Amino acid sequence: MERLSASRHALVAVDDEHGRFRVHRDALRDPEVFKDEMKLIFDRCWLYIGHVSELPEKGSFVERTVGGRALIFVRTRNDEILALYNSCTHRGARLCRDKRGTARNFTCPYHGWVFGMDGQLRSMNAEKGKGFAEGISDDDSLNLRKVARIDHYRGFYFVNYDPEAIGLADYLAGAKNFLDLMIDQAEGSDLVVLPGEHSYSVSGNYKFMCENSYDGYHVPSTHMSYLEYLQERDASSDSAGELAAVLAKYSEYGEGWGLGHGHGGMESWVPTGRPVAQWVPSWGEAAKAEVEETYARLTEKFGKERADRIANSQKNMVIFPNLVINDNVGFTIRVVEPTSVSSMRITAWALAPTNESPAMRKIRLDNFVGFLGPAGMGSADDVEMIEICQQGLEHTPVEWNELSKGMQPCADRRWETSGPSDEAQIRAYWAQWDLMMRGEPAFNQPEPPQAKEV
Repeated sequence: MERLSASRHALVAVDDEHGRFRVHRDALRDPEVFKDEMKLIFDRCWLYIGHVSELPEKGSFVERTVGGRALIFVRTRNDEILALYNSCTHRGARLCRDKRGTARNFTCPYHGWVFGMDGQLRSMNAEKGKGFAEGISDDDSLNLRKVARIDHYRGFYFVNYDPEAIGLADYLAGAKNFLDLMIDQAEGSDLVVLPGEHSYSVSGNYKFMCENSYDGYHVPSTHMSYLEYLQERDASSDSAGELAAVLAKYSEYGEGWGLGHGHGGMESWVPTGRPVAQWVPSWGEAAKAEVEETYARLTEKFGKERADRIANSQKNMVIFPNLVINDNVGFTIRVVEPTSVSSMRITAWALAPTNESPAMRKIRLDNFVGFLGPAGMGSADDVEMIEICQQGLEHTPVEWNELSKGMQPCADRRWETSGPSDEAQIRAYWAQWDLMMRGEPAFNQPEPPQAKEV
């Protein structure tokens, strides 16, 4: 089967007249396309590196791989937050080999060069006059290299390898409003990334995971065992009938959103129980009292309509091209790092308000592990589906994936909306991907053609 690179073949086909949106399978299986997108997309987009709570004090650092590059996310002794390339300027050795910690300096394990937390070269481990030429480092060329751009939105830090990239706030476009809706569950207190992380590999193209992360269409079929578990859990409670009614009319509750620049979200209503602030009987009466107090504070601060959305709606968002934020049974950051055209590395962390009680924190972490963990009732199902999709498209003569569910007339697919079990948010992603892969202007419309409150 001949495989055509992005430069020779249209990989996204839109037929508005007949309501069809298709993606050529080479976009998910061709190594040449993968090489192109790493340059055309990952070298130009804002990519998530970490949360401010991961750098709690001066000298804190976290080692991360972001868009295929090894970086150090660090808070300097001057309280500045930077992203440094994790490579010694002498011979290129990976300088920082600890995942996280606190330090005064970084020392290269190869020849002992020492760099400050700000990247400044402190020592070349050579006697004066018997080693390197006098003044060889005066031009700062031997300091650790900083990433071209770093910025944050409400504590979520991103880097960009393109010094000419648009600003982060403009890049996020409508995703800011959706992220605000998630962050506001903290009621004005701080959010913190909880200790520990999930990290696992998946044999599939990274875009399959992005699609899956806010795809409501697959829930009743892929996650049937989880839905049956919820019904059994609540069988003896008053919420059993409520859950059954919601599941029977799942597609009528909520919405899928294109949020501009390839970002998208899905909002749905399923009474699974949420630490902020949706109680279920299995949590017990003590937890009920705390949830009710939290909901009352949310209502007082934001009003009933917004409090209901914060407390009762499940929100899944993808920030283009590879950041997933899930606010459903827990609050989870998930980075989808491509490692090849048919493989990815997933790293996920749980977020929580700092003012949460130990009992509610335990419920949150149980949810994080039990549903979104690599062996949880949700993620394991999703990984299996992604891997069999990748296996299936490698040998079939079918050339196109169909992403047309719920498609309606739209001036810009990056701002399309539809029901929670439709595919508008996925089309928004692919519309941005297509523009960038074809070298077209892709960051020229930070506001929707017809503004709609998210």
